[in-house]
Amino acid sequence: MPELPETTVISEDVFALAGGRRVERAEVFRPDVTNVPPGEFTERLVGRTLEGTGRRGKVIVLDFGEVVGLVHLVISGRVLRLPEWSDPDRTNTAVLQFEGIEGVDGERPVVLAFTRLWLGYFNLYAPGEEEAHPLVSRLGPDPFSREFTVEYLRGAFRRKANVKGMLLDQSVVAGLGNIYVDEVLFAAKVNPMRRASTLTEREVRDLHAATTDILSRAISLRGTTFDSYHDAFGETGRFQEELQVFTRTGEPCPVCATPIVKTRVAGRGTHYCPTCQPA
Repeated sequence: MPELPETTVISEDVFALAGGRRVERAEVFRPDVTNVPPGEFTERLVGRTLEGTGRRGKVIVLDFGEVVGLVHLVISGRVLRLPEWSDPDRTNTAVLQFEGIEGVDGERPVVLAFTRLWLGYFNLYAPGEEEAHPLVSRLGPDPFSREFTVEYLRGAFRRKANVKGMLLDQSVVAGLGNIYVDEVLFAAKVNPMRRASTLTEREVRDLHAATTDILSRAISLRGTTFDSYHDAFGETGRFQEELQVFTRTGEPCPVCATPIVKTRVAGRGTHYCPTCQPA
């Protein structure tokens, strides 16, 4: 599933390609791709201009002025530019065509396909209504927000749950997923099975710093690609080349050479170094 860095990259790519352009065509393949009837999906978007894009947790936000689109890519969803209009199908389950702009791209329309969204969705809301969406309303602070402070994290960690489960909980921190939680915990030298309430002040500070540092680096390298993730230009990310523990089972730790261990924590495959991250 695209996590915070990948969702950030895609949302920025969509604006780079279609920001300021008016929607000329919009169609969905199946009714379950969106929260409105397919005909209404078309009617509400055609003629609207893409005024901005953003991200809430792992959800892409598309601002069309009087309409807000929420796109959740789930496991294998992608957003890709097509060479020309293509009717929606089982792969490209929602397709939008934006007007060409004089002097830009030779006035060629921009066609964006939101692929494999039968596992995700492209929902439409009036401005403000999207805040009630269950994946948005329960979100905790964004790692790049003013609210995400060391003090906030210290307070959240008063619970007795394990620290990995806490960081995966979107109501605690928005946007983190399995890849980056493993990397953050390794950078902070915290065992993923530790109870959050046992962390020292220094460990909480290290986790906070590692979170923003690793996510920033992942965004600059345009995300992590293992299988399906590509940016909107069809390019793979490069952060997989920087991973220290995730998918490195049995390989030597880059710090101490102890073999990386894989176990299961909070229901997820978890990678860590038993020497650098002692229980």
